[in-house]
Amino acid sequence: MSFPCTRCGLCCQKIKGIAELEEFHSGDGKCKHYSQHKGCLIYQKRPLVCRIDEGYEKLFSQLVGLKEYYQKNAEVCNSLQQEQDYPPRYRVNLDNGH
Repeated sequence: MSFPCTRCGLCCQKIKGIAELEEFHSGDGKCKHYSQHKGCLIYQKRPLVCRIDEGYEKLFSQLVGLKEYYQKNAEVCNSLQQEQDYPPRYRVNLDNGH
């Protein structure tokens, strides 16, 4: 199983205040490697904190269970989407994998 990212891009547009992503900040809250039309321009080389599953294994697996980790990430995703009035089809639903 992997985290069911809906690729809305909001996590890339709201990085201000995330210490691990400070060097990627473009000054307007967005990652300098994010394109509205293409998504992450460094996807294969993106930071570990941007890799939900690999980040869990290497950073968080000793601190929290996978289910709780996915739930917290889903809550953040869905909260960002609601704040930006994204359509419900983008919501992360852990019950059916999307």
